[in-house]
Amino acid sequence: MTHLSTAEGLQKLKKEIEELERHIKIEIPRDLAAAAAHGDLRENAEYAAAKDKQSLAMARLKELRERVRHAEIIDRRDFPEDIVTLLKKVRIKDLESGSTEEYIILGDADADHENGIISYNSPLAAALIGHKKGEEFDAELPGSTRRFKILDFEFLEDA
Repeated sequence: MTHLSTAEGLQKLKKEIEELERHIKIEIPRDLAAAAAHGDLRENAEYAAAKDKQSLAMARLKELRERVRHAEIIDRRDFPEDIVTLLKKVRIKDLESGSTEEYIILGDADADHENGIISYNSPLAAALIGHKKGEEFDAELPGSTRRFKILDFEFLEDA
């Protein structure tokens, strides 16, 4: 499965891989050794917790490597200008509440909800993509379906 990403998002994934590899090679073995020093491993909760931590870290590392292996860098030239796509800042109006919201649609690795950056795989972005300025659409969001209107959108300046 292809994972669309900006170059910055791909670098972020690679940095996370490096940090996780260091964690797996240095910190987890240290934790395992310290826990093993407490004696009988069959009844050692600290050792079991360290082993669980190791399993989770290995699974995350495998997932990240897979995402990097199947990453495709996105470029502005890949997308039309007249519809909502990745690499766009979109301003929408919630037709029920009347509130206006602004989002940037990027890849999974770029998502930063606190700063209004959403993944193209998110329910809201999936509902937005392909629509034109002025169109109304329904978005199936966790807990409810909401209706929005696209007020405006533009490519990111540095896209």
